[in-house]
Amino acid sequence: MQSDNALLPPYRVLDLTDGQGVFCTKLLADYGADVVKVEPPTGDQGRAKGPFANDDPQTESSLYFLFYNTNKRSITLDLATEEGRDIFKRLAAQADVVVESLPVGHMKGLGLDYESLREANPGLVMASISPFGQTGPWKNFKSSDLIAMAASGYMQITGDPDQPPVRLGNEHSHFPGAQYAAVAILAALYHRDMLSGEGQYIDVSLQEALITYYTDAHPALAWMQLGQNVTRVGTNSTLVIPLGAFPCKDGWISAGIITPREWDALAAWIHEVTGNDEILNEQYRGGNQDRAPHIDMITAMFVDFSTRFNAEELFHEGQKRNLVFLPVNDVSALLDDPQLEASHLWSELDHPVVGALKYPLGVFDSEDIAPSAVAAPRLGQDNQAIYCGELGLSPQELVTLRAQGVV
Repeated sequence: MQSDNALLPPYRVLDLTDGQGVFCTKLLADYGADVVKVEPPTGDQGRAKGPFANDDPQTESSLYFLFYNTNKRSITLDLATEEGRDIFKRLAAQADVVVESLPVGHMKGLGLDYESLREANPGLVMASISPFGQTGPWKNFKSSDLIAMAASGYMQITGDPDQPPVRLGNEHSHFPGAQYAAVAILAALYHRDMLSGEGQYIDVSLQEALITYYTDAHPALAWMQLGQNVTRVGTNSTLVIPLGAFPCKDGWISAGIITPREWDALAAWIHEVTGNDEILNEQYRGGNQDRAPHIDMITAMFVDFSTRFNAEELFHEGQKRNLVFLPVNDVSALLDDPQLEASHLWSELDHPVVGALKYPLGVFDSEDIAPSAVAAPRLGQDNQAIYCGELGLSPQELVTLRAQGVV
């Protein structure tokens, strides 16, 4: 599976993640690791998650699963059975990494915790991704994206100031923990290969990881120093005025005016278009804090101006005037974006069931190294290659295991 110019060596990674950790193993797989998705015989729960290609809810057509499992292989294995656990131990004895996001204590209950697995493989690196980590009074609590956003404090700073807190779009709480886990795994592998020869156990809390992703708002420092909670400001800012998303003829434009020069250029442009002399008032000139008391008036004049143009007109004319105006893209715009095309973000992968689809695989661009580009695996497609080809089971043994529901 690995291409000759992959970023990572072909480390064998056993993937026991659900939605909380699947992005971690996707990153490892896309950059060259040999990631084997270990699925129950009925299939990973992500295969039942919509939307579905051609609106056909079958095992192989979940667009969610197809995206998060590019460049992986798939085997089926029932860890609830003794035979399944024995087979997993044999797989782990030959693996470099195990990544799991099962409930805290579940792997130990199966006899597949790190202490058990490392007996046969001292160099094994294992990462556990959970809502609140493996220790502490909340370790056994269940969670969801909404709960994670609330528990981390992220919702306190997200939304409009006069509206309730909101969570970010998509299941954003999963990504920070998954990224921390991926980086920690690579660091542990480097430490093993270059220094100690020994593996490590990595404990990642989604709550803790998510907290570190909004430190640019300095909520902890603001509280410790001022006794104040950082509050919600919507798409606007209390430091840059005007800044935010503003309506235009065909959608939305984002704009940010920082320096006095930028304000003078914007004010002159608004005056040219609207003829409103108020925008030239001296009290609005200078720095952002000079404009802060007048944010409502400035916003009203800006909206009167922006709604006379479409997004592309504002973007290009803003560029000519050295002003930061950018359209708020929808998905169709992203797929046709010339910048993303030039930077080789999109790769078309052909899946044997759903056909060719575009995937954002080229997040880093290099002439020498490229992400792997193989569509997500069909359920159990690598059973024979791994169980027979690597573990040495006979075809008849595999047939028996399948009949018993072990694979």
